[in-house]
Amino acid sequence: MLHIAQGKMVGFNSGAQDVETRAWQAARQLYQRASLQGWFGQIWAALTRQPRRLLNLAETEANGPAGNCYSLGAQTVPIRQIRGSQGRCADFDRNFCPLQAHTRSRWLRVAAARRLGVALPLVELVQVGDVYFVRDGHHRISVAQALGQTEIEAEVRVWKA
Repeated sequence: MLHIAQGKMVGFNSGAQDVETRAWQAARQLYQRASLQGWFGQIWAALTRQPRRLLNLAETEANGPAGNCYSLGAQTVPIRQIRGSQGRCADFDRNFCPLQAHTRSRWLRVAAARRLGVALPLVELVQVGDVYFVRDGHHRISVAQALGQTEIEAEVRVWKA
């Protein structure tokens, strides 16, 4: 499609739109790779009988009081130490590969935003001992992992047992 700007015909799909199109294409490829890794990981886990599910924060809450908590504020957290979730244990595996089809559209939006350099909010984590649980930001962690990031900025709350 063309439109006229200051007496000149200008291509409508130029410049910024091309960048956005490439970001979405890259996001789709990244998602396909991450979901395939998750699928193969599930098969491998079944064959080796090794757990790949995220730990459930609700089960941790049942084993200790959650009332004794405090905020650490913004922290840089190694992604490999994030091993659990509050309510999304079936959506991602322990490597934060997406496992469910319903995660796709949100995952793609986050990945495209990252490719375009859009600043995203900090993820929210709960630290119990040496393990971190995701309260908010599962897709952001999954995309960061797929992009090869080893750390992520997070708002951290510590729960003492």
